[in-house]
Amino acid sequence: VLVKAADMSQVAEIESSIKAMGYYTYSMQSMRESMEKNARQVQLMLGGLGAISLFVAAIGITNTMIMSISERTREIGIMKALGCYVRDIRMLFLMEAGTIGLLGGVIGLLFSLIISVGINLFAMGALGGGEITFQTLIQALVGGEDVTRVSAISPGLMFFAIVFSVFVGLVSGYYPANKAVKIPALEAIKHE
Repeated sequence: VLVKAADMSQVAEIESSIKAMGYYTYSMQSMRESMEKNARQVQLMLGGLGAISLFVAAIGITNTMIMSISERTREIGIMKALGCYVRDIRMLFLMEAGTIGLLGGVIGLLFSLIISVGINLFAMGALGGGEITFQTLIQALVGGEDVTRVSAISPGLMFFAIVFSVFVGLVSGYYPANKAVKIPALEAIKHE
């Protein structure tokens, strides 16, 4: 028996009514729900991998900044001896950490765009022996008429990724920057 609902919002109610009568039901909505469940599991897995990557990147930035401070201890002492404000020294190291985060975000975004275009070209059949032209590259990147992209990165997501990577850089550089401003000037100048 084929039952058509007047509205999508009624499908679950009608399906449960038919099941209550003792019949087996199948609808596109139940199929969609299972697909959404699988998609959520994949998103959680990828989110976990992203969180681990983010943690490793933060540790890497912190380590880089600590090494930079230990190598520039004498420079920090000279800046303090010349009367440089503590906030300016802190800002110097925070800007350096933010720049590291920005560069990492831009490089990561470029890799993501290249991989996304590759996935779309493969889905369009251009990598399986088809011809890759400038037009197919543009379609793989931004879409077009009669083009279905498998992978799409929205401009909002790109902007968020860049801002977030700068934020991670700043947070990771906060401890080393504070460590730099706490070094006594006399000790720092004597440092070799």
